[in-house]
Amino acid sequence: MKEELTKMARGNPVVLATRSFPGQGVATAFFKEMLARYRAGDRISDVDALDLAALLERHDEFAQKVGSGTDHFSVMMTEHGTPCFRIERKDGTGTDFSYRHCITQRPPSRKQEVSQAFRRVVRFDLFKARDSFFADHKDAAGTVVCAVTGEPILLEQGHMDHRPPMTFEVIVTTFLVSRGLTVDAVPITTGQDEQVAPDITDPVLGEEFRRYHAQVAALDFVKISANLAQASRHRIRSTRIKLA
Repeated sequence: MKEELTKMARGNPVVLATRSFPGQGVATAFFKEMLARYRAGDRISDVDALDLAALLERHDEFAQKVGSGTDHFSVMMTEHGTPCFRIERKDGTGTDFSYRHCITQRPPSRKQEVSQAFRRVVRFDLFKARDSFFADHKDAAGTVVCAVTGEPILLEQGHMDHRPPMTFEVIVTTFLVSRGLTVDAVPITTGQDEQVAPDITDPVLGEEFRRYHAQVAALDFVKISANLAQASRHRIRSTRIKLA
């Protein structure tokens, strides 16, 4: 336990107006635990809101995120089934924000944004595949075995994961390479309210990717936490195919 805390404390300290953390790992654990105390639709308590407001000041799009001013914070569910914090503005509008982004102060790379945008293109296909797989394989208890952990899980606890070697990153990479495109050439939206992830603005390109994805993707039903944990192990190393 002591070694784990020491590891979390490594790196640059995170200093907020309300409290300070010895490292980004400690700050991440603090706000992760805070988020886990709430359900989608819940309003963040006034006490926790003080820390969130202080954290939000570290966001590189702080002024745009706050807009007319923050009335309060809440929790929303992303389309991928994971919770995130949401700003509720005084004018009745709102938008999401990433506590991890605020802590690291590193916005997503262009490659990450393009990958997120392509994932949005196929999100309904993945939902349909998940629902169909679950309907065909659920047991009497209403669960299906996770392809990674082997444990029985409910529908809302799982994602459709892309089976290696054709991970989602590989699918995006091979799609772009086959068309002679770089990530910078992919047209996407940026910096919009309620934009949990960017959108592809070229519908023809989006539809081409949908067809390609349907042809090459092999999907497994995987527990959400297991899916996220193994994602980093299958990333393409920077020494391999370069798109930009």
